[in-house]
Amino acid sequence: MSADSILTCTTNTRPGSVSKQTVDCRTLWAWGQQEAIRRLTVEKRDPYSGHTRHELVASFSARAARIAATYARFYLELEDGGKPELKGRFYWMGLAAFASKQVKCGLDFIPEALTVSAGGYLPNPMAIGKDGLGKGNFWLFQDIFVWHWFYSHFPEQFEECAPERNALECPEMLLAGLQSLPWAEEALAVLNNFKANSYILEAFNTIDKFEQSGIDERPDIQLKSLLIIADHEQLKILQPLIYEDYAFQKTLDLQTLTEGIPCFPLRSAAFSNACDVENEELREQMTEGDLYNSDDRMNFILKIAEKYHLLMQSQIEHMESSIASLSTWNDSE
Repeated sequence: MSADSILTCTTNTRPGSVSKQTVDCRTLWAWGQQEAIRRLTVEKRDPYSGHTRHELVASFSARAARIAATYARFYLELEDGGKPELKGRFYWMGLAAFASKQVKCGLDFIPEALTVSAGGYLPNPMAIGKDGLGKGNFWLFQDIFVWHWFYSHFPEQFEECAPERNALECPEMLLAGLQSLPWAEEALAVLNNFKANSYILEAFNTIDKFEQSGIDERPDIQLKSLLIIADHEQLKILQPLIYEDYAFQKTLDLQTLTEGIPCFPLRSAAFSNACDVENEELREQMTEGDLYNSDDRMNFILKIAEKYHLLMQSQIEHMESSIASLSTWNDSE
């Protein structure tokens, strides 16, 4: 709990009258969690009462687009609390923008009509694949956005407050909203209610080192922070949440069997706002191994990260132009 005043709030209607209030860590984490949810909602107005409410965007694809946009904006330092002079500190966010774009592409490939199970009894690989992609991307965002949001807004309190993040300690109304989100019961349990772990603490310590470093030191620090967050993302979030699910594994096996057949998706990543590109310098493809096997997938992730890092040094204008394009997807529906 922070002992120092972090926020100044107006507490009455008298002009110029303000009272400084101490806001504790848990309140700030709740504020960030509320913002993570808000990013994936649309405002609806009741035509009779005139009251407005926020509803979760229904389209999985639109959610992925909004997530990509938010990640892109963090990398570009366009968010509130952003520091353009430190652009590049949130290095993972740049790569994550491309990754969420790939999730959107995968979701767009699955027509809604094909996600209905036959007779309601037979499992449908399309529906299983859609749910797996949608669930993983959605709950990764609920976790990782808030860490970055907090660090960006309250860097001096981050180290002190990081151990206090716990979804179950959100205010009652926010907790009810959080628990009403899709897959919430499973996700919150699997993700340990967003509590800090060694990957997160090391990652943001490395980001802090980037901020204090000279220009020549920064590329190595950037790659290090990216790989640490990738470990958190893949091993602490996605592996237990989606990749250990047997039905999802069988769906990925089916994708592997159809790979290379015209009109079927590839296990690839393109450093563009397009789903894929012909230029091999701007793409990476998984050609062997299983995505649900953590070792196989991490080998693929490492190749993607290394190519991203290379391109960010050699083709920075192209890369940042693509990221900027993705940053405009924030109102997708």
